[in-house]
Amino acid sequence: MNNDLRSIYILFSEAMWEINAYVAKRMEEEELAHFSKEQMETLRIIRKHPNISQGEIAKNQGVFKTAISNRIKKLEQSQLITIAADKDNRKRTVNLTKKGEALSLKAEDAVFGSLHQLFDEQFTEEEIKFFTAKLNKTVNILKEGKNERT
Repeated sequence: MNNDLRSIYILFSEAMWEINAYVAKRMEEEELAHFSKEQMETLRIIRKHPNISQGEIAKNQGVFKTAISNRIKKLEQSQLITIAADKDNRKRTVNLTKKGEALSLKAEDAVFGSLHQLFDEQFTEEEIKFFTAKLNKTVNILKEGKNERT
C-alpha cells in the first residue's frame, strides 16, 4: 500500500471516529442519556425486525449472545421491550413496547435531524445519496469479510 492510500485510510478512520462521537453526543440529550448507543442500536434493530430472536440481534450487532442478554435484560427492566416464548419455550422473540418504539424514534429524530441540519447546506441530496451508497457498499464488504473469517 502506498502512502497516499494509507493517508486516505487514516482519514476514513478519523471520519468514522468523528461520526461516532457526534452520534454519541446527540444521544446524551434528554432521556436518551440513560441508555448506551448499543442499547439504542438494539432498539433500532428490534423495531426493524419484529419478533427477532436474541441470537439474531447478536448477529446483527456482531457481538456474543451474552452481551445481548445483558442489553435485553436492561431494556426489559426499562419497559422498552417484551420477550415472548413460543408454545414449547424453545424460541424467545423480542418486540418493542410502545414506550420502546417512541424512544427509538426519538433517538433517530435527534441524530438524523441534527445530521440533516448540519449537512443540508454543505451537500446536495445527490451527494448525500452517493456517499450513503458508498458507505453501504463498504458495510457490505466488511460484513462479507467478517463472515468469511468465522
